[in-house]
Amino acid sequence: MDRITASLSHLERELTAHAQGTKQVFLRPGDSLSGLTQFAYGVFMRTDHCERHVHPTMEECFFFLKGDGRFEIGEQHIPLGKGVFVRVPAGAAHRLVATGEEPLEYIYFGIAIG
Repeated sequence: MDRITASLSHLERELTAHAQGTKQVFLRPGDSLSGLTQFAYGVFMRTDHCERHVHPTMEECFFFLKGDGRFEIGEQHIPLGKGVFVRVPAGAAHRLVATGEEPLEYIYFGIAIG
């Protein structure tokens, strides 16, 4: 719980949990006393996607900085671009797909519930 500040220029790039796209993690479990599971900056290149999946005990929030994509939550298809915010409720099946020529960049955090 020592991390107070971080910079993208000093954070290692790693694959996302879905093995598509990359992320740079600002906070991980244990870095905070809250239910925060992760706070990260992510990048999906064109054709990157994550398979449809569910987090029964975690809510996720995404804020898109640039690029184009699509978020599928249940039967809803949400077009993504600069300035779009998406909340994925715990238990909701979802999938993220990059569709544009330029990278889809976003800030993400997850919160454990229950």
